[in-house]
Formats: sequence, C-alpha cells, structure tokens
Amino acid sequence: MPVKIKLKQLREDKGLSQNALARQLEMSLANIQKIEYGKAKSIPLDTLEKICLALDCEIGDLLVIVKPPLSQDE
Repeated sequence: MPVKIKLKQLREDKGLSQNALARQLEMSLANIQKIEYGKAKSIPLDTLEKICLALDCEIGDLLVIVKPPLSQDE
C-alpha cells in the first residue's frame, strides 16, 4: 500500500517555512520539497526521526497509509 507523508501539513501547523525546516534539519530545500511533493524514493529512518523531533510529532503522525478505493465488486 502506498504511504502519504504529511510533512507539509505538520510543518505549516508549526508555522515553519520549507527553508526554515531545511535549515533546522541541515537538509537541502530540494530534499524537503521532494518529501512534501511525494517525489522522494525513500526516506531514511534517521531522517524521519529528525523531522519528528523538529516538528514535535510521532512518526505515525507523519506517515499515513493510503488505502486503495474499494472495487465495485466488494
């Protein structure tokens, strides 16, 4: 199942810009944008941990499983 990353929502809830979060995490702005736009191929667990520490959230707050739509046969 695909996983959606709610980075933008959590970042905005904390009042942080992409640039501010990138500086805080010592990451490039491009990497933050890739994560927010769902373009990142993978995200290391230590990066998820850093994001959660910066945004004061749990990994479960950041990652959401996207359930496929039910088929009409079900």
